[in-house]
Amino acid sequence: MNRAIAPTAALAAALAAALTGIPAAAILIRADREDEEYRELATRYPAAVALEAVGGASALIAPRWILTSAGRATALRAIKPAAKIAIAGRAHEIQEVHLHPDAGPGSDSDLALVFLRESVASVEPSPIYRKDDEDGQATRVVGFGESGRIGEKHAAGISDRRPRAAINTVDRVTPRTLGLRLKGPDEASDLQGALAPGDAGAPAFFEVGGRIFVAGIASRNLDANGDGIAGNVGDWELFTRVSAFAAWIDDVMSKTALEEAARETAKPRR
Repeated sequence: MNRAIAPTAALAAALAAALTGIPAAAILIRADREDEEYRELATRYPAAVALEAVGGASALIAPRWILTSAGRATALRAIKPAAKIAIAGRAHEIQEVHLHPDAGPGSDSDLALVFLRESVASVEPSPIYRKDDEDGQATRVVGFGESGRIGEKHAAGISDRRPRAAINTVDRVTPRTLGLRLKGPDEASDLQGALAPGDAGAPAFFEVGGRIFVAGIASRNLDANGDGIAGNVGDWELFTRVSAFAAWIDDVMSKTALEEAARETAKPRR
């Protein structure tokens, strides 16, 4: 059964008026928790990959495939000479970048695939989540770089480019997005976190049956309480809903594999 929930009229209007892109940072943490707890949690998600060249993050979903936001992928594609992505201490060359055809400013299709020239052998990929039961599920969000405390101004953050992971909840599902609401201490998880300005592409993971899946990709946030602080109690964070794009992801990956096989077949034999 499809459990997508349409946003209320008030929220839809707020989204249209106040959604903003988020260019590169990491996770803001609870004021009553230690930073080390968030850093330790992040070690459980090696498939989260920093995009050092452009800021932001991504997720390794197959040995040669990275999933990120369209904005981060566009920035990667624009770098000349071509940027490389460091994974587990090794630099990987980018072969191709595939933006979703509906991607654009403010789009709910803020997704892209990055195809690496060689496989990543030292990190186990996290496959994409394909079910439509995301509403209410706990999710682990992994970001890199700047951090600070929830509710503080961005200038209070530190930048060490170390991964941090937070545990939040999917509070709203639309056909193409997952919405995570930042809650007060009494409602939030012990390790609730908020995207710092700039954490586009950060993966949201689900843990199901002992396996880790990529369920969302950070797209943008909403200063719903209007206090001018991105990442405060009452704000919303929007993630591109990966399950909604499973067919597109499968299609791009399979076509790329066929094209590569055809090129190999066409090479002259020695």
